[in-house]
Amino acid sequence: MRPIVYALLLVVCPAAGAAQTFDFYARGPYRPAVPRPEAITGYAAGEQHTMYAVLQHYLDTLVATAAERVRVERWGETAEHRPIRALIISDPANLARLDQIRADMAELADPRRTAPARAAEIAAKDPAVAVFQYSVHGDEPAGFEAAMQVAYQLLASDEPQTLELLKSVVLVLNPSANPDGHERFAAWYNSVAVGADNPAAFEQNEPWSVTGRYNHFRFDMNRDLLAQSQPEVRVMMAGVLRWRPQVFVDHHSTTPTFFFPPVAQAVNHNLPPQTTKWFDTYGRGNAAAFDRFGWQYFVRGVFDFFYVGYWDEWSTFQGATGMTYETDGGPEFNKRRDDGSITTFRDGIAHHFVASLATLETTAKNRQSRLLDYYEFRRSALTEAALDRMKRVVIEPGTDPRMTAHVIGLLLANGIEVTRLAQPATSRAAHAYLGGSGPASARTFPAGSYVIDLNQPQRRIAKGVLEPDAEFDRSFVERELGKFQRNRRRGEDTDKEDYGFYDITAWSLPLSFNLDAYWTEDAAPGPGTAVTDTAVPAPPAPARAGSAYAFPNDNLGAARLALALEAEGFRLAVATRPLRADGRTYPRGTFVARLQRNSAALPDRIAALAPALGVPVTAVLSAFADTGDVGTGSTDVWGLHGPKILVAAGDGVYETSYGALWHFLTRDLGVPFTPVPLRNIGGMEDLSTYNVIIVPDGRGSRMRRELGDAGATALKGWVRSGGVLIGFGGAGELAANKDLELSTVATVGADSSLKADTTAPGSVPPLVSATAAPKDRPEWIPGAIFRATLDPTHWLTLGYTGDRLPVFVDGDVFWRPSKGGANPVVFTGDSLVLSGFTWPGNTERLLKGTAWAAVENQGSGRVVLFLSDPLFRAFWRGPARLVTNAILIGPNR
Repeated sequence: MRPIVYALLLVVCPAAGAAQTFDFYARGPYRPAVPRPEAITGYAAGEQHTMYAVLQHYLDTLVATAAERVRVERWGETAEHRPIRALIISDPANLARLDQIRADMAELADPRRTAPARAAEIAAKDPAVAVFQYSVHGDEPAGFEAAMQVAYQLLASDEPQTLELLKSVVLVLNPSANPDGHERFAAWYNSVAVGADNPAAFEQNEPWSVTGRYNHFRFDMNRDLLAQSQPEVRVMMAGVLRWRPQVFVDHHSTTPTFFFPPVAQAVNHNLPPQTTKWFDTYGRGNAAAFDRFGWQYFVRGVFDFFYVGYWDEWSTFQGATGMTYETDGGPEFNKRRDDGSITTFRDGIAHHFVASLATLETTAKNRQSRLLDYYEFRRSALTEAALDRMKRVVIEPGTDPRMTAHVIGLLLANGIEVTRLAQPATSRAAHAYLGGSGPASARTFPAGSYVIDLNQPQRRIAKGVLEPDAEFDRSFVERELGKFQRNRRRGEDTDKEDYGFYDITAWSLPLSFNLDAYWTEDAAPGPGTAVTDTAVPAPPAPARAGSAYAFPNDNLGAARLALALEAEGFRLAVATRPLRADGRTYPRGTFVARLQRNSAALPDRIAALAPALGVPVTAVLSAFADTGDVGTGSTDVWGLHGPKILVAAGDGVYETSYGALWHFLTRDLGVPFTPVPLRNIGGMEDLSTYNVIIVPDGRGSRMRRELGDAGATALKGWVRSGGVLIGFGGAGELAANKDLELSTVATVGADSSLKADTTAPGSVPPLVSATAAPKDRPEWIPGAIFRATLDPTHWLTLGYTGDRLPVFVDGDVFWRPSKGGANPVVFTGDSLVLSGFTWPGNTERLLKGTAWAAVENQGSGRVVLFLSDPLFRAFWRGPARLVTNAILIGPNR
């Protein structure tokens, strides 16, 4: 029986056979009182996915048995209330002076008060600080498991080399950066896995509802460093900033072979040359460790260093050497490579374990120079400030002071210094963010404006998140243009060259939040008071009304107040034209709550809700309009129907778009909704009880299949009976599908009879394929910001005071304007590009004259479509009022 049992183990157990060749315990001797992971978990590394509570229990055991080498910090908790804790691991002598070490790091971080001699003194005596973060993508769990092995090695081993590491480095170890996502994945995988390596096997494909990559709200927390929308991200950022590390490693998987820096060519220009120097140093250290085992790896491929919102790049902007390590092996017990060979979960754990220790060794060897370069990172930033054209950023309070204060809070959370003007100040050379590359002009900024002086130690991160348009390396751009020219001449079914963009290329916070912002070339405006608290005083409760209550729709709180009142059964209306009441003019979009049409409870409820939500509400005494023809009782003041919201979920819908909408509805608006898989809509007997259906971004063709014929019929009938269908991105393709006919938007360049572009210069294929991309078909773009034009007469744009709005566009789909409806947000005029990478002669030319938002009447209902996700990653809030208008005003029943 023994050969049969062993053969079965080879199939089921990834730790059997060749995978057992790596020994996690070769670097002893080990102290017997400190238990190995398997003594607590009950299995060897890679045999099972460890649940989070078991991980925490093991770490507690380590702390109890090796207390002289470790401390514990509780940073916070997840959305599902799991604790986020970090181990602080070092030599006992270092642990005894942790407060002093942190104080010394703070000195290095401020060269204005720390002279070079003092910096050299600190670097000569202090350990370097490293932060290791494991498995921010919860279904990339090799790092999660490796964290236990790394902790054991450092806390249990008496190997001389390990003891020397502990003297030279303070390691802050975050063993699980996404406990909620990890738990979903691990519980599912452990319940179905048999060790099958076939890509079609059940265990090789997570269900939509599991997808452990994301956290509770289905956010990619390796993309949330700009929005800081998720509680895990906020507390982990605070933990990293508390320790001010010189080294940061984010442990991921899964790639065909292990990746570590140096990174790909696209490196953010706000980073100094020392960044790539250290990438090479750590890359060589890792390579030497891997070469000892004959393990494969790759560098300078796939992963760029441009978007500030990654953990590795954000930490580098804080002065660390921030790195992403991607391991091969896992999350499956056995994974088949393209050549048929198998990599195991245990392999992935081993590779992260070795890379972690190699990184600590490289840090120890370079401790003093790494500390000095941490100091130099900010000192050189101050030197560069004097030479940079961009001196200051000024953000005016605008009509939504709470949203402005929210963005200022994001800056303060990064340690960026902000002041606020106590009196008006004038700049001679100010550039409006919405002005693009236009000329500078004089501008007087009102009192209360926020000022970010870029001559500060945090200059690099401040400029990185605020500058209007991040600059690409010219040689990188030329390389990508060459690929573009060659790809445009190749047939549609042939292999194309992959572009070197790993993520979006535009994210400027003043644009994404649609703030009244400017950057200045001169040092003005003058001094202000330091901002330490972004709390906005609550407005007073309104007086008792005689006719109605009115509040402008010029901030997100107004929409939340309207929804809260409707949820309690109060009837609201909205002014579609400027409104006159009691001798005052209110802008179009003003919400009106009329006493005559509501219960006697309205005054007390609005007085209780409005101040808490930060919404100034005015008590209107008379419905009489002293001028004009629009008063509170006018027919231009439309009655609203309280929304009952259904959100499409499941296969075909992108999890992150669903998550951004979920978070927006729940946390920003406080409105309930019902998530329903598209495949269930056709069988819903109570569909008519909803009057709003929102379909997040996704694959239109897959959504159509999921909806089915019964669902298509039901959805079409539901809209025409008075519901509003709101769709993001690929939902437009679904609405325009011939079986639904709910929209007349059409894709630019979809006509296959168009002729290919034959004018591409340079080194290109000598002949153009007959099926090459037509000249009038958009090429895929990774994500850029464009200036859109608003129709100020359409109800979708109510509440906006200007006629321009920054919007985000990615992909290769542009929409021709709706033939049968309205196009309230379009691309007109010249100089549409505000920020990000676009293809010359293609993107802007084909975007001009297209629509970003379309509204069509279908029977007594409406369809509202957005070309891209207007709530993208929660740091896009400029278009959010369009979404709330669609929810509040769109339903006709």
